[in-house]
Amino acid sequence: MKKALFILTLLSSVTLFAQEKKSKKIDKTILPIILYDPFTGLGYGSLANVNFLLGDSATTRYSNAQAIAMRTTNEQNMLQFNHQLFTDGEKRIYQGKWMFLDWPEHVYGLGANTQESAKELVSYRALEIDERLLFRIKNSKSFIGPNYRLYSSWNLHSDKSAAESFFEQKAIGKPSYIASGVGVHFVHDSRDHVQNAYRGKFLEVAINPYLKATGSTQNWTNIRVDTRHYFSFGTNRKTIATRALYEQAVGDVPYMLTPMPGRYNATRGYVQGRYRGKGFITLETEIRTTIYKWFGVVGSVNAHSITEPDGEFAHINPAAGAGLRFMLNKAQRTNLRIDYAKGKGENSGIYFQITEVF
Repeated sequence: MKKALFILTLLSSVTLFAQEKKSKKIDKTILPIILYDPFTGLGYGSLANVNFLLGDSATTRYSNAQAIAMRTTNEQNMLQFNHQLFTDGEKRIYQGKWMFLDWPEHVYGLGANTQESAKELVSYRALEIDERLLFRIKNSKSFIGPNYRLYSSWNLHSDKSAAESFFEQKAIGKPSYIASGVGVHFVHDSRDHVQNAYRGKFLEVAINPYLKATGSTQNWTNIRVDTRHYFSFGTNRKTIATRALYEQAVGDVPYMLTPMPGRYNATRGYVQGRYRGKGFITLETEIRTTIYKWFGVVGSVNAHSITEPDGEFAHINPAAGAGLRFMLNKAQRTNLRIDYAKGKGENSGIYFQITEVF
């Protein structure tokens, strides 16, 4: 209860200090970052968000760029720049992320049923550069193109001794590793809005090989399929959003890059990295309802599974939650969200962030 009251106090502060500048084709929002989730604890910093048009609004969705600087009470530091650019008529899409991390996080071994007693703190630094160029397929809403990703991490170490640490004894990718590779991405995207869709569909199929020949420390491949559907109904707008995400790593994947809940904003109710394995699948459904012009509520359910060390999906981890939405920018549908979700056992979390989960 104390956490909820604290988050609501932060909510009013962020809403008060939000600044927006609007023109015909450019919307700028500058916000202090005050967020909370089970992975980071309390995070604070600043976010600059820009939405802009690169073509005719009848045939081109708004492009988006974000710059984020953040520190958390768990002594995590992050600098990040994201962009998604739609050229005139959406003939091409440029997507990317540049990020630096000085980051400690907890790990628990492998599998979907690991115990809290296995918990250990792994600290590291990392640099990520992830860029893709997608070309429109004829006049469809489908795109395909190459992706390059570099993820370099160093100074990885556990807070446990080598004799007590799963990470020090069995993890791949210590004390450093590099994942560097050129992959292929296919995207079908008919959403009416990228950050907060009311209608449409989204499908992404990504195949990313990381090979020693392209600069990686290990040979492995990541495969990801992400599918979403949005349906709106009712005079007081209600949106049902569904998502199915599957990710599989093949080969000698560095432990810190193994598929897990929490990545790609999946599986509220479980801290990011609470379970890890080479295979991950999650199903999520959310209903979003507008109560007043700038205020809404959300209910959600999800369930996920992670492969065990033998490769089997043996355990299902469900969760359910509810949340509030405060619209900061009506034109660009930029929401401030606060969610609570409860998973099995002691797993739960409060999430306080900008934009929708998916």
